[in-house]
Amino acid sequence: TDEIMHQDIVPLYAADIQDQLKKQFAYLSGGRGGGGCPVITFPEYPAFSEIPEKEFQNVLTYLTSIP
Repeated sequence: TDEIMHQDIVPLYAADIQDQLKKQFAYLSGGRGGGGCPVITFPEYPAFSEIPEKEFQNVLTYLTSIP
């Protein structure tokens, strides 16, 4: 099973992960997909492979929780 999908999701606030968000390895571009879902953009980020898994999860959890 995919353990990421089965974790308890704790609400995150931008203030809680501001240092992680400032890295801008992922962000909401403002676009919408065919189904109306927001598009998350992953720009070129030289140290992408060095981002800790928890930090990556935090940013994606936050971005996907924004209405």
